[in-house]
Amino acid sequence: MQSRTRARSAGSTSNSGDRLNPGDELEARVAQLWFWEGFYSRRGVNLERHYQEPLTITDVDLFAFDFSPQLALTKYIGEVKSGTGKSAAKPLDRIIWLRGLKELIGADAAELTIASRVSDKVRSLGRSLGVSAQHVQDFERRESDAVGPLADLGAHGVSSFVLEKKVQATCKRQEDLERAFWFLRGEVFFLEPFLAIKQLVELLRRVSQLWTPRMQDDESQAVRWLAAEAVSLLTLNLVAAAGTAVTLSRESWDALAAERMAEGAVPMHQMRRLSDSIDKFVAGILTTAKVAPEIRTDVIGAFLPEPPDYTDSLAETCWRMKSDAPVARALPRQMDLLLFERLVLQRDLSTSAISRMGLDREGAVRMRRLVAAFLRGCEASFDELEMALTKTDKPAS
Repeated sequence: MQSRTRARSAGSTSNSGDRLNPGDELEARVAQLWFWEGFYSRRGVNLERHYQEPLTITDVDLFAFDFSPQLALTKYIGEVKSGTGKSAAKPLDRIIWLRGLKELIGADAAELTIASRVSDKVRSLGRSLGVSAQHVQDFERRESDAVGPLADLGAHGVSSFVLEKKVQATCKRQEDLERAFWFLRGEVFFLEPFLAIKQLVELLRRVSQLWTPRMQDDESQAVRWLAAEAVSLLTLNLVAAAGTAVTLSRESWDALAAERMAEGAVPMHQMRRLSDSIDKFVAGILTTAKVAPEIRTDVIGAFLPEPPDYTDSLAETCWRMKSDAPVARALPRQMDLLLFERLVLQRDLSTSAISRMGLDREGAVRMRRLVAAFLRGCEASFDELEMALTKTDKPAS
């Protein structure tokens, strides 16, 4: 009951322009529940910017990830419906709709939270389709058990929803910031891990260049939010990439990492074929022009993409994560909570949150410092971000 009261009061006591409607509030609370139940979760993931086509489905209410002990990634989606009137969504209709969305996105499972009554027959049918269904009362029982006094921490809860709306409004005033915001709220979720890492590192480099302590409050808040969200998602993708290394030798992993980081949207095997064709064409021109053989040799492979300069550091970082998988699988959620509390909200974590997330364990501290070192090496960090990642926890009273 405490979590419900706190979440509702957070929405109702804000300024009238910040007040959430019942659907948004419930969506924020369900995403928060998923986080405290053990998932890396996000709400309101945009679909239109990924597919670049007008869609009836503009976004996914809930998106979540989990890692197996071998760092295999599992993906979940969710839908939240708070309406109870005659025109309110029907459980069976939404289950069938969610099944199609699950297939489109490639999710492993889906969950429906709905205010309408869910019969046992509908629940059973949903399970057969890979979609679990629950009434709002079922959700509230879970919320009371899993969230309790930890409501509105980090990137989750009603207050976080309100903050994100403010950040979005600030980013809208600058084209680069708006592009970064929507990348983090949509496109990045549909990239494979290596390509996501490359783009997130580049985004963090640009955000780090923007940062200055003398920024106005709203701009400072927006840049802090963008940095926290980017590092949080970067960590998720680093661990996902590390899962690729589990069955490989170090030599094979280094070669794979270099290849995957060199390719872009076009797979490397296609780039090699294209590079070979270009080499033959250029070689023919140089031969006709009677260019010296050593020069012709030097240009071979000139059009083959090269991996970024931090690839060796990436390979080492992921290898260490793979070698301590029990710690690495919890890292994305730990980083998510820590970054939003320290960097965005600028406050110390409570003793209960530190204990619940295992943030003070030696392995967790070591892994955070590993990510901080990787960011420094990429020139994708700034002082406040570095401090948030590496300072010793001082629990709030």
